[in-house]
Amino acid sequence: MEKLTEKQRAVLDFIENFSMENGNFPTIREIAAKFNITIAPVQKYLKILQKKGYLNKKDSTARGLEIPDRQKFSPVPILGNVHAGTFLEPVEDAQDYVYINTDVTRKRECFALKVRGDSMEPSGIIEEDTVVISRNSQIANGDIVVAMVEEEAAIKVYTKKDGRVCLMSTNPSYPPIYPKNYKILGKLIYLLREYKN
Repeated sequence: MEKLTEKQRAVLDFIENFSMENGNFPTIREIAAKFNITIAPVQKYLKILQKKGYLNKKDSTARGLEIPDRQKFSPVPILGNVHAGTFLEPVEDAQDYVYINTDVTRKRECFALKVRGDSMEPSGIIEEDTVVISRNSQIANGDIVVAMVEEEAAIKVYTKKDGRVCLMSTNPSYPPIYPKNYKILGKLIYLLREYKN
């Protein structure tokens, strides 16, 4: 591969570090903000990095970058919000994507949701986290799941005893829920958090 200039290397390093820290690739605007430049120079850098073989542009999505010859990442669609507290209906169309190492996804069908509320804070799940959920996973007592109850969804701890299902928050301020009609959408397998100072 062709050598990179100092500026080109800096842009590539930022893209690599961003993807490692956030589980997805930066947008053109995020790259521009990092280097305090406009969008046009960023697009030029990305084209050069593609031409030199350091970068692939996968598609027209905002985070559709890919770095060749490195750990493979799977795009996981963010389908909306899930409430850690009261229930909230999720959106079923992908709003964006996060890119998760294939060692985590392991060919499972996954989706991601943004967390709203504080009922799962004692479990380390806080407001604004992105949770990655595996569909069709086998569920056991104590698993953290996303459940639909009467067309609304929430993230809770699943338990089943004597044939009765309980969906529990780990924050004691929220009472347990004993749903009559419910559907488990999947099990929590990964969590992403954006650092905010």
